[in-house]
Amino acid sequence: MTALAPGDAPVCVTGASGFVGSHVVDELLRRGHVVRGTVRDPRDEAKTAHLRAMEGAADRLTLYAADLMEEGGFDEAFRGCGAVVHTAAVAMLTADDPQRKIVDPSVRGVGHAIASARAAGSVRVFVQTSSMAAVNNRPAPGRTYDEADWNDEATLKADPYGLAKAQAERAVWRYAEEDGAPRCVAINPGLVLGPVWTDAHVRSSPSVVRDLLTGTFPAAPRFCFAMVDGRDVAAAHANAIEREVDGRFLLAAGARWMREMALTLKERYPTRKIRTFELPNWAMYIASLFDKRVDRATLDALLGKEVRLDATRSREVLGVAYREVERSIVDTAESLIARGSA
Repeated sequence: MTALAPGDAPVCVTGASGFVGSHVVDELLRRGHVVRGTVRDPRDEAKTAHLRAMEGAADRLTLYAADLMEEGGFDEAFRGCGAVVHTAAVAMLTADDPQRKIVDPSVRGVGHAIASARAAGSVRVFVQTSSMAAVNNRPAPGRTYDEADWNDEATLKADPYGLAKAQAERAVWRYAEEDGAPRCVAINPGLVLGPVWTDAHVRSSPSVVRDLLTGTFPAAPRFCFAMVDGRDVAAAHANAIEREVDGRFLLAAGARWMREMALTLKERYPTRKIRTFELPNWAMYIASLFDKRVDRATLDALLGKEVRLDATRSREVLGVAYREVERSIVDTAESLIARGSA
């Protein structure tokens, strides 16, 4: 049996202080697991205080220093663990040196995690936090995507983030074919929303909601996102550990256009100047000249494209019960406002 019940053996979560990693740690602690978390610097209170404050952390959470790019960097944290959840990666769409700043950390990082799991000899389950970007990042009109699909169009120039996610996940599946390899699972979420834990999380995927709340754009760009709540993503990871499942699981509660997100926020916060008109595509191309978060290749791939994902397997096999998309949008907003970030 490879399923891991709370108390069987420690679970190590890499990238524990990240947005997804924090939700995973919280979920595992709530279920009674003994958790080890890897972070760059356990002494950095700005990035770790929220982890130590979680329910059950005082007795069942230990933080380890680990560098994603260091060979053997996970050895100590993985030793004696029954499961590894590898969330650590770079969440950047563009960079001046995409190979070094986006692809290498993800691909070499998962390689180091796999090597440390081998060395531990105790790991029964290896869960990789992948992404919808490894499934597809250029939606075709009328096409619905599922776990059988791969983002094979990504290139270093046009889609380095998708390239990094696809290559990193493929490394896990090569690992799964080795003799004596643990049971492997890949979790492929869409845009992850939900309550933020630290200021650093505000700059990750919840920034989409922040930008709508603060009026960063003069109107809502014509982007469509498949979305999932971070708490449901965490539950999916925990279920992957506790159930005898393997393979890929695409996570999405539903898809919404940014204008639909803006309308949801406007209904909840009527006094805020939330812009609910759609921004013409040409205006986004002009904005990309000044906003480094998006580039022409990203706009060509996503602008005006409806996203359709089939998350049936995550519901029926992994047992994920999704929160409503609108609830996640509002919960994200309330969290940002409470922190003074929007």
